[in-house]
Amino acid sequence: MNVTAMFVIMKVPIQVFLSLMLAILLQKETRSSAIVRSAVFTPVVTSVVVVSIIWAMMYHSQLGLINSMLSMVGIPRQTFLSDPNRALPALTAMMIWKDLGFSMIIIMAGLKGIPTVYREAAIVDGAGPWQIMYHITLPLLKRVLMFVVVTQTIFSFQNFVPVYVMTKGGPIDATKVIVYYIYQFGFLFQDMGYASAMSIVTLLILLVISVIQMRLFRSDVEY
Repeated sequence: MNVTAMFVIMKVPIQVFLSLMLAILLQKETRSSAIVRSAVFTPVVTSVVVVSIIWAMMYHSQLGLINSMLSMVGIPRQTFLSDPNRALPALTAMMIWKDLGFSMIIIMAGLKGIPTVYREAAIVDGAGPWQIMYHITLPLLKRVLMFVVVTQTIFSFQNFVPVYVMTKGGPIDATKVIVYYIYQFGFLFQDMGYASAMSIVTLLILLVISVIQMRLFRSDVEY
């Protein structure tokens, strides 16, 4: 459970922040922004198995694209997936890239639902971009951000395929998330009772976390 908690803590805040920034930058309807939006959203509709295999090849310590780029700027080659300290952050980076487009599209839809009259009135009153963001945009996006945070937390708890394809829970259990742990006991060790119990516990934990998140993001703002 500790590995899953670390994965969620690293992935969800970074992904939500990047999604919000991209949604704000790309909300204008121009040809270039449409191209960038399509590029960011493409990984969402790509098979997670294919993505995991490609990123495993990119992370390869000798032949990988990422290490080749690092060596070009004088940085020594890194062992991403075989180092216990780097394996989980490497998986997290890949999954942020994979799911970023989904969060961005949802937040962008929320931004389009905010009446422009609020921003125009704030500009007339002398508010700057950061004041508009803090006092208008973020409060009116609370419900959308709640949806994104809750769904991404649930998706993060369900992370299995990248671990199965790329690391098999290693090295030394550094990437053994809860779903892979349940898979091991249920299908490898043939202990379905324990696996079922862990599934129920995971469901209850998710319910509690989701309720807490919804209460934190609860807003009475209507628009």
